[in-house]
Amino acid sequence: MELLSAACDSGRLSHAYLFHGPDGVGKETTALELARALNCSESGGESGCVCRACRMTANLSHPDIHLIFPAPRDIKADARAGIIASYIRDGYRDEDFGRKSAIVSVESVLSEVVGKANQRPYVGPWKAFIIADADRMTTEAANTLLKTLEEPPEMTVIILTTSRPTALPATVVSRCQRIPFSRLDAGTIEDILLSDPRLGFDAKRAKAAAILARGSAGRAVRTEKEGLEAELERVASIIQGRKIRDVRSLADEASALAFRLGRQEQQKILDLMLLWFRDVLVLSQWDEIGRPPEVLYARHRKVLEEQAHALDFATLGRLIEKLDEARQAIERYSNPTIVFTSVLLDMAVARKRAGITRGAGYAA
Repeated sequence: MELLSAACDSGRLSHAYLFHGPDGVGKETTALELARALNCSESGGESGCVCRACRMTANLSHPDIHLIFPAPRDIKADARAGIIASYIRDGYRDEDFGRKSAIVSVESVLSEVVGKANQRPYVGPWKAFIIADADRMTTEAANTLLKTLEEPPEMTVIILTTSRPTALPATVVSRCQRIPFSRLDAGTIEDILLSDPRLGFDAKRAKAAAILARGSAGRAVRTEKEGLEAELERVASIIQGRKIRDVRSLADEASALAFRLGRQEQQKILDLMLLWFRDVLVLSQWDEIGRPPEVLYARHRKVLEEQAHALDFATLGRLIEKLDEARQAIERYSNPTIVFTSVLLDMAVARKRAGITRGAGYAA
């Protein structure tokens, strides 16, 4: 980003930054890139440098660059090391710990930030501390961090990243320079997916994943990792009500989504449901477009077309709005059983009012 590049070139860096914006848009990657550029020993921070400092940063082994991320309280040292190893190998960090709550604990802040901030740099001129998903700091951790934010040692930069800046204490936010990040367009996401060979995308898969991503490169990578086609079929089956015959089976399906999936997977299911109704909406406006539109759920085009004819624009709008609200509710750690029961019930009501048969996508 131009602001950070200018600050880096001039040496007029803030002692603390808050990178805030949607999940998966490069906040953590930018933080690591800033830390790398500050400690680069040969090219003045230019990307692509292969000096020792830059190689260590790429391997997350630079002794002056510290990445702190949320994890369950009971995570073992070897499990944490495994996450770092997969980050280096795959190019992204898996944030899903299933149903275990991941936090940034006071112990992590004390040992990884406070305890190391006053030490002299080992290799480079700068010490950098990156606290990813900082909104998951416990109250004790945030309060512990405050003193270091208020009186940072020289040549030290602290970078917090978050998709929920309002969840951070105002005292922490006020001591950071805020840098906003926004959603990425599909073309940019395609370029990101194709530019990193570790991600393993070809042009066709990158394009499909970018459509699914809704502005988040991280979401595109996670979806591809678990198999795009399989995920599409899974969601198509849910929306078409193949396992739902009555109220009890609807409740069973909602419970399965709530208890067998972690929070990230639940959000992804809701994202894919949203994209199903995006396809329905596109097909409902086919006459206005004037040419056969492309749809993500191409294997289910007939069902999509039936729904496009049966569901009016207002109903589609309400379903899309409900799904978006459901995703936000999961992000706020709302009860997932209630969230998914409400979503599936909304779909069933829409089907009944529109007179759609089970084969066209809803339970009877």
